Amino acid sequence: MDKLSFEDISDIRGVLALFSHVFDNREVGDLHRVFTEDAVIEMTRGAGRVVDGLPAIAEFSLALGPDGPDHQTLDSHVFVDDAGAVRARSRYLAILQDGSVHNGDYLDVLERTTEGWRISRRVSIPRYPKE
Repeated sequence: MDKLSFEDISDIRGVLALFSHVFDNREVGDLHRVFTEDAVIEMTRGAGRVVDGLPAIAEFSLALGPDGPDHQTLDSHVFVDDAGAVRARSRYLAILQDGSVHNGDYLDVLERTTEGWRISRRVSIPRYPKE
């Protein structure tokens, strides 16, 4: 893909925004509206963790429980890279139960599916705290 339409960018930004709502509210039945079935989330904080596939993402969301982080997705930049992959780079803020805040970047790869744009890979890179 060489170029994204305004509609594509709008739809992708909608998917990026929807993540926080369905993930943080543990609306796991709607995670398919955000991620592909075979999506991978890689978290680089601490020892790191990889969550592979939609069922595992749902399990991860539920395991965080009602006191899990409250995510905010900000300043998303959507683009097509040199290889033709559709990507987004967003800032995130994660507010924890104790009021502390973590922030960083989401680096996403997106795919157009029959249901619309979905995240197929997300790498979460913390800025502060770094560990």
